[in-house]
Amino acid sequence: MTRPPATPRSPLVAVALVLAGVLAGACEPDENAAPRVLPQRTTVTTDGGPSERGTADAGPAGASCSNGVRDGDETDIDCGGATCPACALGRACVAGRDCVSLACADAKCTNDAGCSDGSREGFTPAPMFPNIAACAGGWSVPGLGTTTTPACGRVSGNDSANPTGKDCSVADLCQVGWHVCETPAAVATKSGGEGCVAAGLNGQNAFFAIRQAGSGAAACGPGTNDLFGCGDVGAPPDAETCAPLDRFSGDLCTSLPTTWACGADGGNELGNVTKTASEGGGVLCCRDGP
Repeated sequence: MTRPPATPRSPLVAVALVLAGVLAGACEPDENAAPRVLPQRTTVTTDGGPSERGTADAGPAGASCSNGVRDGDETDIDCGGATCPACALGRACVAGRDCVSLACADAKCTNDAGCSDGSREGFTPAPMFPNIAACAGGWSVPGLGTTTTPACGRVSGNDSANPTGKDCSVADLCQVGWHVCETPAAVATKSGGEGCVAAGLNGQNAFFAIRQAGSGAAACGPGTNDLFGCGDVGAPPDAETCAPLDRFSGDLCTSLPTTWACGADGGNELGNVTKTASEGGGVLCCRDGP
């Protein structure tokens, strides 16, 4: 039997077969080749979250940012300085660049919320009211008049890990560089002359006190009787002596939410008041300075 003549391969097919053989050989493992080691990068974190400054190469500089001690040019443990991630609120700093918030006051990282928990409930947005803030939260150290020193390291406020303010004073509700507002005149000045009307508290069922009290009859002045401030709950105060404030506590805080407790002395609410929960308001905080 005679076989038919073989069909000649086209030049393209021949080239393809040659290339396939070359590539197959290139993919064969080389038993004598040294294994490749890829460079590793370490993500530097602080307080359990990603660093605001991204990643750093592993090595002496990177290790110093995760060794649990303050070293190098760090301003606090494993944060701050030129190499390590920026520090969280409350951590030590030298300048704003050391802080995630880019704000450093009294050698502590802060922000511009006015409230120690980093958020405000009234006088928003902050850029419009840079010198006054309504800060919600509780406190267990009695008093509004003389409790000017923080008692719990400012771990306080409704958005903090301690919303009821256990072991805190009213001063703990204000961030570093701020204080509880003292007088109606201060509220007027810090709010740019707008007072409580600009606080935007409608619908919150809340009262935000200042350090002002009086002698009775809903009037602001010398004394320790009653509490005064801004809110959408409470009784109307004497307009002549209290403007621009728009609310007061009533006797023994009976006009306020039940989270407010003013003791049994109807003439000294200012010295006895505590607040058992974050609901129902808090205090007005004013920025330090004129």
